[in-house]
Order: sequence, then C-alpha cells, then structure tokens
Amino acid sequence: MSDRGYRGYIGSRPVRGVPYPQRVQNLVVRDYAQRRGLTYLLSLVEHAMPGSYMILENLLDELPRLDGVIFFSAFMLPPDLAARQAVYDRVIAAGASLHAALENRCVTDRRSCADLEETIAVAQVLEATPFGGRYEKDGLPPAVRNATEAALLRIAGA
Repeated sequence: MSDRGYRGYIGSRPVRGVPYPQRVQNLVVRDYAQRRGLTYLLSLVEHAMPGSYMILENLLDELPRLDGVIFFSAFMLPPDLAARQAVYDRVIAAGASLHAALENRCVTDRRSCADLEETIAVAQVLEATPFGGRYEKDGLPPAVRNATEAALLRIAGA
C-alpha cells in the first residue's frame, strides 16, 4: 500500500431501490476505510441520470495515482456483466483494489471478482422471488414455472 490513498465513490441514484442520502454514503465509506486502516480521499459523486457512469470512468482513469476505490455499494457498478468485468479488469491492471463498503467486500484479483459476482447474481435472483411482493405472478411467461426460474433465465440471457 502506498500513501496515495483510496478514492470514495458514492451516488445520487437509489441503490437497490433505496435512496441513501449522500452524507450517509460518505459515512459508510469513511468508516469502512478507517476500520481497515486505508487512507481515505474525498468521494466522487456519480450523476443522477440513469445509466450514467461518467464519474466512474473519470475515477478509473485516476487509478494509476490511487491505491484503489471504495464504492458505497457493489450495486453501484454497471448492471451489465461485461461492463462490470471491464471495471474489474481496469482495477486489477492498475494494481489497485475495489472495495464495496456496504457489502464489506474487496476485489483484488480474479477470484475476488468471481466472489463479488456471485453476490450480485444471488441478489438478482432474490429480487424475483416472492419476497416483499416484488414481482407479479401474472407477469410470468407461460413456459416459466416460477419467479426464480424467470430470474435465472434473465441472468443467463435466455
């Protein structure tokens, strides 16, 4: 670890449907860094427009001058798997690390990428299960027997 530090990454959009205030996101990121003895640098704030990752791109360009980045949540990564893999590739290539404060996870190599992706995949499947009325049974295609199967088909791209 160098004395360069870790840049925070927070957002204006809801994370998994919850609109966390930016001050709360910053508290979580700062606490995460402090508990791990990481040098925390100020956070960058992603734009509120859906699908915008301009600030994340700027942050990735800054990686050669950083030890890594601390995301408020892993669910602030792009929803597309290929786009997330591109982020992981850039972090690893820069010799940096990606931390997800809310999930208490760290990505430093391919194995830790796979672990984080497993967490994301499980969350995606859970969103389609009968948990808190988050899905409509009537909205399923006739060939799909249940919401979990529908979620797995979506993840598999079928």
